[in-house]
Amino acid sequence: MSRGFGHLALAVAVGALAACGSKDGADEGPKPVEEVKQEAAKLERPEPGEYRQTVDILEMDIPGMPKQAAEQMKSAMKASQQNTFCLSKEDADKGYRDMFRDMGKGKECSFSRFDVDGGRLDAQMNCQSQQQGKMTMVLNGTVTTQGSDVTVAMDMSGQPAPMSTMKMKMHLTTTRVGECKAN
Repeated sequence: MSRGFGHLALAVAVGALAACGSKDGADEGPKPVEEVKQEAAKLERPEPGEYRQTVDILEMDIPGMPKQAAEQMKSAMKASQQNTFCLSKEDADKGYRDMFRDMGKGKECSFSRFDVDGGRLDAQMNCQSQQQGKMTMVLNGTVTTQGSDVTVAMDMSGQPAPMSTMKMKMHLTTTRVGECKAN
């Protein structure tokens, strides 16, 4: 997967797993990988071209980190972060199917929810690792041929100090801005 498509995939994955109209009720447990791939295939393929991605950190809470270090990290992340990338026709033609190719390998992460409806994405991924602890990531947002708008909420615990517990919420937007510039 190209670096540009990886950025778009991250934006979509992060956005899609955040707060896109989650269903009421408890999660039913891990979704089979094939079911996740089928849902991901419902997402429209992005058009090739140059994309601008903006990441805004909405919330960050790191209770185990020393106050001064936490304040430095929060202030550094307050400003919007932007980058641009070129999505080739070859990568755009693949759509989002490759995002989930390795899903389930290692069995550290699984989706408890992954629903696509008319370009809207609502997902929750749960990860468990002896070295990194536990993480829940919720993605909610929209995906179109021209970009994505996704909110991602992460809740991590059991990691090595000083970040043994951390909650973060971010908003990612990816917008097609035109054709790729020739190098």
